[in-house]
Amino acid sequence: MSKIRYFTFCFLLSSIFVASCKNNGAQQKYNDYLQAIENKINQLQDSNQNLVIENQSVYLGIDSLDLMDFKQVVANHLFFFFFSEETCSPCIQQTVTYIKEVFPDYETDDRIYFISPAYPARFRRNCYGKKLLNLENETLGMPLESENVPFIFTVNNDLVVEKVHVVNKSNFSKTLEFLQTF
Repeated sequence: MSKIRYFTFCFLLSSIFVASCKNNGAQQKYNDYLQAIENKINQLQDSNQNLVIENQSVYLGIDSLDLMDFKQVVANHLFFFFFSEETCSPCIQQTVTYIKEVFPDYETDDRIYFISPAYPARFRRNCYGKKLLNLENETLGMPLESENVPFIFTVNNDLVVEKVHVVNKSNFSKTLEFLQTF
């Protein structure tokens, strides 16, 4: 009887050990995955910083008769939040939540612009409380746009991208930290 208990105990102990080893391996793979994402984000941010954006006509909401140059908008901006139609909605919602937290009057703050070229027209007048900035060329010309990730950026008066932050749903706190720098 004691041999059965001993073998059962050894079996359970070895099962726990094997499970622990597998769990540690899975945790390491997950950590490696998170690090790979972080590396890719850093690469994307670096490769899009200091780009020159071409000036183009833009308009807010759906009023395409009220055109202005992008350069005019840049002169009065704080930052731009870009997201595509394919962006995961929790990423957009969490970013908007942080924007509201840092800038409680963001809906009326005309220095904060949202850009989403393919967003449905019916939401262009009120997209998370903001009118979307629509681009005549439907693109800024930033390689980051093709990645279908939400990002926040600033541009100087010469249309040079100064700061770029890619939203990472695995680490939303970095988005909050970035927004708090304004």
